[in-house]
Amino acid sequence: MNIRELIEQRAQTDTTRPFMVFRDQVIDFGTLQQNVNKTANVLADMGVGKGDHVCLFLPNCPEFIYIWFALAHLGGVMVPLNIHLRGDGLTYIINHCDAKWIILDESLYDEYASVEKDLLNLQQRIWRGAPESTPDHFISLQTQLEKADTTAPQPAMVKDSDTLGIIYTSGTTGRPKGAMVTHFNYINTARVWIEDIIKCREDDIFFTALPLFHANAQMFTTMGSLFSGRPFVLKEKFSASRFLDEIRQTKATIFNYIGGILTILMKQPDLESDAKNPLRIAFGGAAPKEIWRDFERRFKMTILEGYGSSENSALPLCNPPEAIRVGSIGKPTRIADVTIWDENNQEVPIGDIGEIMVKEKIPHSMFSGYYKQPDKTAAAWDDGWFHTGDSGYMDEDGYFYFVDRIKDCIRRMGENMSSYEIEKTVNSNPCVFESAAVGVPAELGEDDVKIYVVLLPGKRLDPADLIKFCEERMAYFMVPRYVEFLEAFPKTATERTQKFELRKKGIGEAWDRKKAGIQVVSKP
Repeated sequence: MNIRELIEQRAQTDTTRPFMVFRDQVIDFGTLQQNVNKTANVLADMGVGKGDHVCLFLPNCPEFIYIWFALAHLGGVMVPLNIHLRGDGLTYIINHCDAKWIILDESLYDEYASVEKDLLNLQQRIWRGAPESTPDHFISLQTQLEKADTTAPQPAMVKDSDTLGIIYTSGTTGRPKGAMVTHFNYINTARVWIEDIIKCREDDIFFTALPLFHANAQMFTTMGSLFSGRPFVLKEKFSASRFLDEIRQTKATIFNYIGGILTILMKQPDLESDAKNPLRIAFGGAAPKEIWRDFERRFKMTILEGYGSSENSALPLCNPPEAIRVGSIGKPTRIADVTIWDENNQEVPIGDIGEIMVKEKIPHSMFSGYYKQPDKTAAAWDDGWFHTGDSGYMDEDGYFYFVDRIKDCIRRMGENMSSYEIEKTVNSNPCVFESAAVGVPAELGEDDVKIYVVLLPGKRLDPADLIKFCEERMAYFMVPRYVEFLEAFPKTATERTQKFELRKKGIGEAWDRKKAGIQVVSKP
């Protein structure tokens, strides 16, 4: 059964049952089908057909899901864009993915407009926002939907192996790569999450404040709701101060997290009412083991930790609900085989650290490759095994543990960032000769970004001015917190910067923008 068939089934058997709650809207399965059909008609009238790529530059909103499901109906391909992208990073993905259509939220227009002259392939621009504010060269989505027929257009014939989404993942040493996610991958991941992991109950209500442009909110919350028939609550962003009130108000029983969210919640004032909530499971990744049990006791719920990425089905590993081990990323699910290899592609002994390797058990349950990068795709696979780029180990009972990224990826606020992308922007400053970005420990358990800078001879640069320069040219979560100027970097014989030597320095005496009172926040 594909997504189109699943929507049709839900609309027939669960017509008035709620599918999604967003702000003050309660959207049932019957309404979902009508809105998806209308959106499919709008896109089809614009020429979108099988295999066509459409960029979604949208915050969390119902239209994101209508467009995604409409593309599943038409055989099109969704390319969700991180709403915090700007400048060269935004330009690169829009051009690289070959999309001829982009659907843009009005709140993101300034970021789009600043790069529009550099976009090579776009032919139609669709506006999500007030019709009266639609720019001259855009088409109003709301106006088109109001006129659209609720009868579904002719569906495309789609195979399990057909691409439905291209999710760009931050590279560690180069440009982001577009992971091609199949129709079957979406369905199968939801099935395993619902049936094996959370063991969905008739009274469950899902809750997410994670962004729809990431695989987590797509594959688990949204697809989990469609697969199970249980409703989900969609929030535009996470708020620690409002979190429990929102949970109580919506009667949510399961929420998805990234590691920093749990730490932030634990830092909230401890109230007697914390345990008085309907939650039974917090599902996600990177839960700090130091607060794991305290979090469960305080909020009277169970942390269910898993491991995955856009490439490896999002769920090759998860703790068995009946046998959770604190600090572990779990055991292999029915989706995949998992092992640990050394640098010679040989399995390591139990307890030894190596690279986490994943192999699909069911065809098309993992990504099908990186878009337009056959060399990167080939390098990622070895006889059916996928190189995750993560180091870890397995214990004697078959539980796996994450240790670190093997390369130079920096993780902050749930985002994997490429040090290459940060350095590329910093290096574009007229005062900078070269730079090196590394992660240093952050208060919330992930990383803060530290940038080392070598200036051009005779140049001076105030750290605050460098931060302002970065803020205007990169996503807010990539803007460095710490700045340290050096005369030169430690180098290898081939003139490569030895980042491991820079990491040894830690925060050190670096300038700290937080101590300087400079806050960098999301614009939308």
